[in-house]
Amino acid sequence: MDARATIDGAVHRFASRPGLAMLALLALCLSVYLPGVVRLPAVDRTEVVFAETTRDMLARGALADPRFGTTVHQFRPIGSYWAQAKVAWLAGPQHARDITVYRLPGMLAVTLAVLAVYWLAAPLIGASAAFIAAALFAVAPLTVLVAHLAIAEGLSLLPATVAMLALLRIYTAPPDAPTRGLALLFWAALGLGVLINALLVPILVIVTLIALRLMDRDFWWLQRLHVWPGLPLALVIASPWLIVRVMQDGVPFAGLDVQEFLAALGGAQDMKLRAMPGTFVLALLLGFLPGTALFVPAFASLWRDRDAKIVRFLLAWVAGYIVYLELLSSKPGTYMVQTLFPAAAIAVAMLVVRENGKMPPPRFHALAWPPLAAAFALLLFAAPYVAVREPPDVWLWLPIAVVAGLFAWSAAEGRAGQLVRWAISGVAALGLFAVTLIAGVLPSIDVIWPAREIQRALADCPAERLGVLGFNEPTSIFVLNRDARLSSKDGLAALADSKEDGRAVIASGWSAANPGALTADQKAKLRPLACIRAINTMRGCALNLTVVGNNAAPACAPPPEYSCSEAFTLHSGASTLKACD
Repeated sequence: MDARATIDGAVHRFASRPGLAMLALLALCLSVYLPGVVRLPAVDRTEVVFAETTRDMLARGALADPRFGTTVHQFRPIGSYWAQAKVAWLAGPQHARDITVYRLPGMLAVTLAVLAVYWLAAPLIGASAAFIAAALFAVAPLTVLVAHLAIAEGLSLLPATVAMLALLRIYTAPPDAPTRGLALLFWAALGLGVLINALLVPILVIVTLIALRLMDRDFWWLQRLHVWPGLPLALVIASPWLIVRVMQDGVPFAGLDVQEFLAALGGAQDMKLRAMPGTFVLALLLGFLPGTALFVPAFASLWRDRDAKIVRFLLAWVAGYIVYLELLSSKPGTYMVQTLFPAAAIAVAMLVVRENGKMPPPRFHALAWPPLAAAFALLLFAAPYVAVREPPDVWLWLPIAVVAGLFAWSAAEGRAGQLVRWAISGVAALGLFAVTLIAGVLPSIDVIWPAREIQRALADCPAERLGVLGFNEPTSIFVLNRDARLSSKDGLAALADSKEDGRAVIASGWSAANPGALTADQKAKLRPLACIRAINTMRGCALNLTVVGNNAAPACAPPPEYSCSEAFTLHSGASTLKACD
């Protein structure tokens, strides 16, 4: 038998045995997420703000007072911080500045959301389709993104997925079927969603119900939600957020105008501006690979079968929330559309199982020509290297080539009508792509991680106090423990005159903008210890950093690659990027 043909049978065997299917999905999630969670340096800015806020709460012993410096984020509910704080407490103070610790709750929540897709969808669409849907959901690039970052959106993906799938099960259940257990699960997920990420999950539920109302005039089934005791359960679970808001604001959300208040209720992220029309649709399509290739035929098929309850619900889920996002949301598309992926994955998986083996492939598909698919993968890997003018490390060539081959294989299977094989090979391709990019490519490009480079340069030159001037991203606080008193003109002058050990990291752009910050005598008291070239990726500008120590600082020898040589000085202005001011 053709080895490739065994894939179809293996999927069926795995999917039909729930324990085995759950273990396979768990292994998939851990193998795709964990390497990047461990290896990816702290990413400015949002995840570092979350992590530093949590670290500071633990350090102050103030678990009901989340602050980043002096800033109180009224739109960030307490549940996300508590989840991170629990893991940080278990890890101990020696790991207080290890970003991996703060990412683990989000990774776990996304993994459980993937398992929930299989567990809750299998009774409706069959075990094989549910298994494929969960796998497609797991490796979608924007699912992978929130699984790797210490932000609320990864955590909230679990209650959003569980609430919506429980609601789907209640909606499609026969009239005489018991629903109390599903209803309590729905309300518990709703309350947990509010605790973690404000009204993101309730908004998702409400807009879905509104869309259903336009398609389905009969709302009798809402009586089966068991509002009592379900609603009190949700309120009890969600109540700590409002309690914390009372403690911090007096009157919850005091001082916010109407627009800020609505933004606060919509979730933790806020862009402070309206997204361009179509932003969320584009994020949905680009972030749902490989499922995007069959997204249009899957939903065209749903539209033809819209008399079926599950079909109406899936259409309402996607259409209702995407309309809300496009019309009202001020959130980043890359963090908001993941709650639509379970519905999209179920729709695509239903099409895969129904149309598997048929030729030609479904109309309106976007299955690429295999060589083009391979070239697309190579282009994605090449982009960061081209941006920084560096070649990939030799050890990355093999996984990059394998990923390109998997992209081509998946495209070939899809164009041959072998949709189950397309799905499984696509999952393998996107999974290995994520590991290679996030755990391999990105961490290997040293220049895009300024805080890590400073940390490496100072590994053998520890200092109790470190000023950072000209690089003010949150990683300078979380990773480097920046001393605010030394991170100013007056602080730098005081460091030069001080008899206490201290160091400062000074960006060339800051020096150029502050030529009179030090007297000639003070400049003579600060000796260069290390020189670092980096890029502030948040601002898109070049950083040429000099680490200086005062006369009280003990002698130390940074690694040779950070020496302040003539070559460094000559090359400092060679970047195509403007120096950070």
